[in-house]
Amino acid sequence: MSPSQNKHQNQQEYLLDGEILIYIRDGSKRQTWQARFRNPLKDTPRYIRISTKTESKHLAIERAIAEYRDYQSRKFLGLKHGATTIKDLLDGYSSQMNHVERQMAGNFWKIYWSKYIGDKDISKWTSEEWEEYFVWRIKEQINRPEGKFWKSSEKSISANSLKLERIILQRLTKWGYKHNKIARLPMFPAKFFNMDGVHKLPANRRRGRFHHEEEYQKILMPEFSRIRKQLTKEKNIPRPADPEKPWNKETNPYISSAKRQVKFEVRKRMESPDYKFTCQRPRYNLAQFWFVSLLIANTGIRPAEIVKLRHRDISVREDPEDGRWYTIFTITEETSKIGKYREAIARDFHHTWDRYQLFKRETEYYFNEEAKPDDWLFPRVWQNGQLRYDLPIARLNNVMRPHLQRLGLHRTTVEGYEGIQVYYSAYSFRSYYITQRLKEGLNIYTLSKNAGVSIQTIMATYDYSENWAYRTEMTKHFKSLNDEHPDSEHVERLRNSKINWESKSSK
Repeated sequence: MSPSQNKHQNQQEYLLDGEILIYIRDGSKRQTWQARFRNPLKDTPRYIRISTKTESKHLAIERAIAEYRDYQSRKFLGLKHGATTIKDLLDGYSSQMNHVERQMAGNFWKIYWSKYIGDKDISKWTSEEWEEYFVWRIKEQINRPEGKFWKSSEKSISANSLKLERIILQRLTKWGYKHNKIARLPMFPAKFFNMDGVHKLPANRRRGRFHHEEEYQKILMPEFSRIRKQLTKEKNIPRPADPEKPWNKETNPYISSAKRQVKFEVRKRMESPDYKFTCQRPRYNLAQFWFVSLLIANTGIRPAEIVKLRHRDISVREDPEDGRWYTIFTITEETSKIGKYREAIARDFHHTWDRYQLFKRETEYYFNEEAKPDDWLFPRVWQNGQLRYDLPIARLNNVMRPHLQRLGLHRTTVEGYEGIQVYYSAYSFRSYYITQRLKEGLNIYTLSKNAGVSIQTIMATYDYSENWAYRTEMTKHFKSLNDEHPDSEHVERLRNSKINWESKSSK
């Protein structure tokens, strides 16, 4: 045998009775061993080819056999793919997610999954390995600076935040299992609040809620009044470029008062005490904040439902019995979060309708469009540098949060939970609406119908005392039958043996 033939023979070798071939490519500058074996998972590719990433024949043999046995174990488990990463599952399942879920999953990937899981093969991860991830996840969020993302506490994270991530991971792994990409469905941690570094707030303390007197009456109402005054000030109202001619989108569009008299207006606004309003805060943005806030505070409609409303969904109707006028919002099955039709009645009679007329006018000024019944109540505003009147706004938080923060109503502490904060949002106005209706004695069944929420959720999530409501309705019924009043001497005897009803009901 010639030396060249002997060298070629040493460059390849069959293992396990010919099941695996290891070899070094002819002409390869680096003498790295490669491995090849038949793919046991599917017909294509026919062979699995890998680099053992070593020049040591002994190590190459070990690695090639380990990879071969890994594929055989995948076949035994019913898998039809090689290694599966979390990104593979995310890319495969993302088309079945809604916009919010995709956004959340993207954030989880960017901040946590890419850092801990990365391109690791998770096709055979056990429940214990996923629990180890969540232990790391909790420590990572606690140690991460707040920066752009919200942190409710410096020492712990919310169990609800982890639940949201668990839901998405459960859906991803379920999809992977269905498509034979992972071996088994893992069991994720069931109760996060038992884990170190996790807190759990009661259902009625998870969002910032406006204090009626100190926050809603003293801060928000004066701000709403100020915005309305500015929107209705005659000299500030946008007009057609040529006020003497009718408005026309193309030839005579609406323009602001500042554009009509640029030099005069800029100097005047800088001298004005309302400079912040007229210069730094866009008129339409303020109109959105004003209208949305009062709409939710007076109807309790969910923010996620409001962004789907069209102009046709708002009407004003007269009560034939007393001649009063009421603003009605039609929540269709497509608009409703729970898929049920309802009509929400504004608590302030026709005043919501009056605000709507003013806001509708502001929308027409801003977009230079005549609002039609089928148009979105809240158009997209800007997307990729263009006004998108044809699309609805995706979320209200970008409208609400900056203004609430400006007013000092961005976040608040939670009584009884030291070091934990919750934030205010558009949903805080819905919470305010429901809480106020409960305090004012609205029947809980009627409230549930108007707000589109179950009685059980109201009782669990809001400051509602079932015992006190029961006491109120029962005593009201009995008094209607016979308004019983004992004499003064009898009252004195009763007082000596009474039990405080309020404290009893709160237990």
